[in-house]
Amino acid sequence: MTWNDEEHRRLLVSTSIGYTAYTAWARQARRERLFNIARLLDASAAVKRVRAEQSLRRLGEVAKTTTNIERALAGLEPEAVVTGPVTGTSAFQRELLERAARALAAGRDLIYTELGDLFVCSMCGQLMEGDPLPFCSICGTVREGFLDFRIVDCMGTLGPSTIVRRLEQGLRTVQDLVVDLTEEQLSTPVNGFPACKDLIGHLTDMDIVFRERAWMILETNQPRLPSAHPPTLQHAVKYRTVPIADLLEQYTSSRQQTLNLLRGLTQAAWQRIGYHAIFGPVPLLHQGNWVVTHEQGHLIELAQMRHNLLHGGNQMIEIAQEVLHP
Repeated sequence: MTWNDEEHRRLLVSTSIGYTAYTAWARQARRERLFNIARLLDASAAVKRVRAEQSLRRLGEVAKTTTNIERALAGLEPEAVVTGPVTGTSAFQRELLERAARALAAGRDLIYTELGDLFVCSMCGQLMEGDPLPFCSICGTVREGFLDFRIVDCMGTLGPSTIVRRLEQGLRTVQDLVVDLTEEQLSTPVNGFPACKDLIGHLTDMDIVFRERAWMILETNQPRLPSAHPPTLQHAVKYRTVPIADLLEQYTSSRQQTLNLLRGLTQAAWQRIGYHAIFGPVPLLHQGNWVVTHEQGHLIELAQMRHNLLHGGNQMIEIAQEVLHP
């Protein structure tokens, strides 16, 4: 094996480990509601992924798909190598991570004035911040070849019709997930999860928060959006004493009001702007993605809780969106 092959193999192992680390750290940041830091870690993971793929190709490990499948079945057997540092390996990346460290020391996420839109060159892995250059300063790849990690997209990239459809589906899903469960079962925490009633009441609370924000964005000029708190999941324990029929009625009523507000909106309406304390100027589309992503995480929890209650399971699941309350 030539020295170049040895170096590329070392880089492949190093960047692959770095990619895994940054990806896992980004998921954890989302659990802690540190969404801009999560965006930075996602971009850092993309840098590692691009460079790992470069090394794999230079080692001749990427061929026609037929050959790739054969090799996948046979199993690649990389040699053991010493990798050296696997994260924070460029001066600029370290600068960004140090910004995150300072924010965390202050007990908060990075805000939009501290971390701009991020871009990663899909060919060489160069990491950039702010307005993108027309081409990569390292390898010359044009702007269209960059991977985007924009503030406006950090909650998701669903379009208006998909957002409305997901909110409609959530309405039906919640009702289906409580069928055949008793009031006692619905009021009792199971296997580390909150009670089912906690989640349903919490979903109603957050639907109201979203609708208030949406109304402000649609009816006023670039409003400052209110915080999602205090209706945290911890505050939802009060719903355990409320009959499930009443909770479902409250959730259904709130969701119908939200859907009535959103149905028929023009594309221009979805792009109207509100000012968020963490994310800065964001369109209604950003907030729509937030409420859908937040609810989806809790619906997965609710489905697992139902399964555990009906079948005596004790399965715990990690939901990256379980605390999406920015």
